[in-house]
Amino acid sequence: MVLRPLLAVSLAFTLGCGAAKPPQSAMPDAKSALLRLDATYQDVTGISGSAKIDYLGDKGRVRGDVSVLASGPSRLRFAITADVVGAAGEVATDGFKFQADDKGHGRYIVGPAKPCNIARITQVPLPLEELVPMLWGMRPHLEGPIQCDSIEWADGHYRLMMSRKTPGALSHELHVTPYPADWDKPWAQQRLRLLGVYAWSSDSSLVYRVTMKDHQATSTAKPISDPDGLNPDVAPSGPVVSDVELPRTIRVEVPNKKSDVIFKYTEAFVNPPLIDNAFSLVLKEGVPVEESICE
Repeated sequence: MVLRPLLAVSLAFTLGCGAAKPPQSAMPDAKSALLRLDATYQDVTGISGSAKIDYLGDKGRVRGDVSVLASGPSRLRFAITADVVGAAGEVATDGFKFQADDKGHGRYIVGPAKPCNIARITQVPLPLEELVPMLWGMRPHLEGPIQCDSIEWADGHYRLMMSRKTPGALSHELHVTPYPADWDKPWAQQRLRLLGVYAWSSDSSLVYRVTMKDHQATSTAKPISDPDGLNPDVAPSGPVVSDVELPRTIRVEVPNKKSDVIFKYTEAFVNPPLIDNAFSLVLKEGVPVEESICE
């Protein structure tokens, strides 16, 4: 088996797509580009869908099927059925507490919603508020004032640099480009696709890289209806969305964790209805419960 180099830039994930020159009506500055990206996704509250996962890490390679339910900025339910060896189970978190059904070891794992815990099933060791929005193609959610440092056009997309003054905070590099249908529109009317996110530490080391491609238009999830009519319908968690694209292929690389994960959505819907306790598991009696305090 030939393994993927962690940071190899394959043709499948090359970001240099689109026109060599920027649109005639180009983004005037970094802040304007960030506001246009946020406006593109302003009506998206979350995602539900199914995907194929291909994970390469320190425990080998895992391929499997994944179901995803996510709601911004940090609620997630994620279940994986592994086709080969490796992780299999389900994780749910409301952004504060973490629960996992570790089917491979016949136990539940509970603890704080730290990246090290979330990664035990998702295989992605990132903070939830950064990971969750990227599951539908949005930029990471960052607390505190964001400083838009610079913007330039290169290799068919804008390279937008932003940072925070919080001690120890990462700097983020976003790669964005207009929707093809909006290329000739004034910049203030252009919707933007997110093609990549690079997170850098203060010493300029790459902390993680997320690349996105295969953007397709999506639709709003249908309400949940009780077939017996005993309970009221559960409406979508956000407005009807008809003009937003989602990346159907997302790759997450975390070099210092030797983690390399590719998600390929087979179906995806935005603003899914959320039942009570959607982001917690029902722990069955008799199954051992292990508390995980990790760093």
